[in-house]
Amino acid sequence: MNISVNQTKTDEFSQRIHQKTRKGVTSANAGLISKNLGAHVDGPETTFLIWHPKIKDAEKVYIEFYLPSIDLIFDKPEQHCNVTYYRFETTCINEFSLVVMNNLPTGNRDQFGAFYQFILQDEKGEETVVLDPMAWSMPYGIHAPAEVYDINKVLGNREDKEYFENLASSFLSLDDNRLGPSTNLLEIHTGTATMDGTLDSLAKRYKQIAAAVENGEDLSPDEKNLIGFDGVELMPVDPVIEHPEAHLFWNPIQTPEENGSEITLHLRKPNVMNWGYDVVIFGAAAVNPSILSTGRPHELLDLIETLHMFPTGPIKVVLDVVYGHADNQALDLLPDECFAGPNIYGQNLDFKHPLLRAMILEMQRRKMNWGFDGIRVDSAHDFKYYVEEQDEVYYDDDFLKEMSNVEQSVADVDYKPWMIFEDGRPWPRTDWELACTYRVITEKQKHPFQWSPMIFAYNTPYDYTYWVSKWWRIKEHFDYGEKWISGYANHDTMRRGIQADPKTVNVNFLLGNSLKMVMINAYNNPSTTLLMNSFLPGVPMDFVQALGNTPWSFFRNTDTEFAIKIAAEEAYFTEWQITDVEYRNSRFFKKLKNLGFRKLEDLRRFAKSLLNFVKITDYNPENIVELINQTKPAFNPEEWTLEKLNEYAWAWMGDIYEYCNADMQADYMDSKKANFNYQTRQFRLKNPWLNNNFQSSDFLKFREPVEGAVIYYGYRRNIDTGKEIVFLANMEGQSRQITPTKLDLPITNPGMWEAAIATPSVRAREIDQPIRLSISQGILFEKVF
Repeated sequence: MNISVNQTKTDEFSQRIHQKTRKGVTSANAGLISKNLGAHVDGPETTFLIWHPKIKDAEKVYIEFYLPSIDLIFDKPEQHCNVTYYRFETTCINEFSLVVMNNLPTGNRDQFGAFYQFILQDEKGEETVVLDPMAWSMPYGIHAPAEVYDINKVLGNREDKEYFENLASSFLSLDDNRLGPSTNLLEIHTGTATMDGTLDSLAKRYKQIAAAVENGEDLSPDEKNLIGFDGVELMPVDPVIEHPEAHLFWNPIQTPEENGSEITLHLRKPNVMNWGYDVVIFGAAAVNPSILSTGRPHELLDLIETLHMFPTGPIKVVLDVVYGHADNQALDLLPDECFAGPNIYGQNLDFKHPLLRAMILEMQRRKMNWGFDGIRVDSAHDFKYYVEEQDEVYYDDDFLKEMSNVEQSVADVDYKPWMIFEDGRPWPRTDWELACTYRVITEKQKHPFQWSPMIFAYNTPYDYTYWVSKWWRIKEHFDYGEKWISGYANHDTMRRGIQADPKTVNVNFLLGNSLKMVMINAYNNPSTTLLMNSFLPGVPMDFVQALGNTPWSFFRNTDTEFAIKIAAEEAYFTEWQITDVEYRNSRFFKKLKNLGFRKLEDLRRFAKSLLNFVKITDYNPENIVELINQTKPAFNPEEWTLEKLNEYAWAWMGDIYEYCNADMQADYMDSKKANFNYQTRQFRLKNPWLNNNFQSSDFLKFREPVEGAVIYYGYRRNIDTGKEIVFLANMEGQSRQITPTKLDLPITNPGMWEAAIATPSVRAREIDQPIRLSISQGILFEKVF
């Protein structure tokens, strides 16, 4: 294959970039420049453009290529692969380097393309590797060369074109081609949703369910937990941080000598475990290779196509993105000019830098052009900038508006996605939980939704009096809920729930006779599900792990600096989510058992002690080791070193990641709850008017005096159709017998009302008959004409 520089096209491209940048990069031209960044395939030609301020001081800039042989098999855990090496000098314009190449092999559904990286050489001949932050494909992670990927060819053959052709008449609002919201949502973490933990396996699972639905076959509880939604929200699928030693996925065995020479690579299939939010911004247009079975990004397209063509009706796909901050690893990948100082997550980004600002928006556009219908912006309160003259930090609401105005083009259809923002401002001010309105962005912009107060991180519905103490937030749903994502179980609430010391909270043991059962029934609570899915305004969201009674935690096996601290902070997971029965199960906790923790009581004691030592020493690992070895009685295992402590953190994350996999817990799923939850979702889909705010006749109350049981009851009426519903539930407390007609509900003709949905074990009764409701039980009536 004749790989060569197309000098004529390079010169033409150089002139265009020079024209755009001759007066510097400004907010006016940054957007145009960002669209050219990265590698773009056009037939036999591939155009490369990269930005890095150090380019202007480099003596020469080269681009290196590694052309893989056909024996590259991504699925192999470890392999040696031969590649052919090429190196060419590029053209530099101030802070930009560019070149147009002929005849490069390009990646698609079926094959890998050339891998590439840039080399900056100074006047002494010393070289610095610069990787492409705007790449379409990074099969071997953020610290390896990117892949030349023909995105247009892959997307040009998408199978859900008809879905997009119908958008104009079915989903778009009339004013600005904005997609409307879903009626309900399912939140999915790809890595723990299936046994394989890949986009490919998730797509196949949905295809299997689709086939079963079309054939009228019964679904298992875990299958039923995935449907009954008209929207799916994927937790972040961007490349995440990597362990600097354990995640060496790309390793050349020889040093190449000249163009056309063959070298051998030692390759490992990426196996990063992460909940998805530890990002570096770098590579955000690409897909995390650890959730790819084949290494081919089209697995994401396959999932989107499958959901868009689901037999019961199209399912919208929402993408969760993290652009407000970057992990410290970003310092090694992005130019220094991108950062504005450290924060609690790692690094603040300089959102006033015009090119970085444009690059983030372009990354968003590229990722969404896979065919996403909506975007959820994580921690919108982190988009800030500092004004030195005023010594003040401001929220960058203009940037959030720019994000909302990014237009997608999919299957020749232009549209703007449904926007969702998580915004907790004035976080991190100490009074944020009281001061946060969860309405700032919905008041500044017309279209977006925000996460509601009830699904924000610090909600623990296993506390006694929770449903009374949170009443003020519930009441806000009446007036503002139609612009909120509602619900109560998600990746944040469940994670925060297990971090609490059970001895410091008033655990509601009416929910279960063990901490594990309390946790399960708090976050998969029939009365709460009935309230959120079948009565309150908003777009209710469920979480795969909660629906499947599956544990959830914070996990990442991606660093050495904070690994011990992170593992320690999950200490109470051992009490909330593990019993002796699970710990004795041979399929779980293999790594921890191999370290010597043969009994759960030993693991609990060590985990809680480690957490205390982290606090006492202000996280000084060396001092922590000393305290561990001085503790009496000695831990089992006994002698500890810093190396062994890091091994513990690694084992912890690996075991918990496996334990939190929904497929691993399929045997423990509750079929009655799965059927009930599905029923509430079906009710919501049939009654989308419930998403709207309360009208003048609508209400929700709790019975007073409480007298040991928090009984919620309420009434709603569809003003367009006249449909009426009545809600009744025991949210917490002792069992009580309630007669709906004795409450102040507008029930004038009891014979016209019938039970529409009842929680498991509740006998459907007449609306004028007494109903005994224990904790977590409820019933919904509707008026029949």
